[in-house]
Amino acid sequence: MLGCFHQPSISLIIKSMSTFAEVVIDSYQDPTKRLFTYQVPENLIGSAREGVKVVAPFGKRVVEGYIWSITPTKPPFPTKPIQEIKESGFSKIQLELAKWMVKHYLASPLDCLKCQIGGKGEKSANSPVETVATLLLVPSVSQVKFRASTEKQKNLMIGSRSAVFAQLPNLKKIIIEEPDNWNYKDERTPYYHAVEVAQKRAEIEGLEIEMLPQNPKIKPSRIADLDLEKLAGNFTLISQPLEGALTSGKYTIVYVNSRELQDKIREEIHRIGTDKNQYEIIGPELFSALGKESHYTVWADVDTLLNLPDFRAHEKIIWTVQKLSQITKGELILQTSSPQNPLFADLAAGDLTDFYQRDRKARRELGYPPFSTLVKLSFSAKSSAKANSGTEKLLEKLKNLDSRLIISLPYESYAKTPGKIQINVAIKLPLPTKAGQPWAGAKLARAIPPEWKVEVDPESLL
Repeated sequence: MLGCFHQPSISLIIKSMSTFAEVVIDSYQDPTKRLFTYQVPENLIGSAREGVKVVAPFGKRVVEGYIWSITPTKPPFPTKPIQEIKESGFSKIQLELAKWMVKHYLASPLDCLKCQIGGKGEKSANSPVETVATLLLVPSVSQVKFRASTEKQKNLMIGSRSAVFAQLPNLKKIIIEEPDNWNYKDERTPYYHAVEVAQKRAEIEGLEIEMLPQNPKIKPSRIADLDLEKLAGNFTLISQPLEGALTSGKYTIVYVNSRELQDKIREEIHRIGTDKNQYEIIGPELFSALGKESHYTVWADVDTLLNLPDFRAHEKIIWTVQKLSQITKGELILQTSSPQNPLFADLAAGDLTDFYQRDRKARRELGYPPFSTLVKLSFSAKSSAKANSGTEKLLEKLKNLDSRLIISLPYESYAKTPGKIQINVAIKLPLPTKAGQPWAGAKLARAIPPEWKVEVDPESLL
């Protein structure tokens, strides 16, 4: 009879089953993106969950880490036991977000967890964290401070990009101002974009999300032809329109994108004898400053962006002109040696309709975002020999990896670091054409050597 057989308790069944955990090792000496499998001892099974901080042996050392996943499946290799579970670590929602970031940004699990640790970035709440219902993201630190001093809405937190990870138990809504602003792209691994992360967080937590694009109108610009200036015998960066603005007696902002050219332009303006109180020379820091205003604004070195071999160059020029238009009460002047470029006709007219049509057509034909995913791989070394060796190893791994990948030739980074050589490789990944089709990025992530830096959707390929 069935009643004659002894039925083991559920607790005995659980104890008889082996439990294993994939652990993210928190060690600066481990540059790999791999997870490490450990056995969970019976006495720790009750407190083991995904996201908790653990102590485990790692080679000859004992290190801390975080449980990434738990499985009853025994791996086909010997495992060591977790020694201790220390504290809560990361929440289920944080872990889910980190797992998405690993796939989306081809990044290491450790980087995708640690970038979520609180205390980073600038943020300000006008009420206790427990009652914050709305998170407002703004592009710069200065905007956080300014908005915090003027905002009247209750239960609001204002923050820059890293505030997207703020743990707010009563959060209902995320608002993003200027979502097209590149300040939302982090400059450190895992190179996340706060707008993308906010959208995924809203999906995971069931939050409302609102985008507030600025879309400022551009002021029709006056184009100063530097080639004509040279024909007239003027070989400086002080064109006649710029000199006219400086000597007009009205306040002028001279915007210089290149730090290297700022001193040169300052010397050339000094020779004119302009009143120092009537002008200001400033670089990209202008866009995080508050309250700037001028009658004349002159962008002295547009060509430093125009001539970059970067598919986003025109996009960045448009963004800059939009920002300069906002602070200019009188005339906006753009200096260039390429006035024949169609972009300047658009800027002179103050109408970008043709530009956007040309740009989208060119991106489609060349396979640039949003018609593909762009990945920049970077490797730094102290010698050319080591840089070349590392590049050869990468290309060998990528060879025949996936016929859908379009891989550039290796090229040196535009920005130079003293004592180092940086080699870049750009890769275009096709977007999945069918629902459920595996993304080529997953295969690429497994092939990239750990010493190579990976940036998905980079601000610049240079």
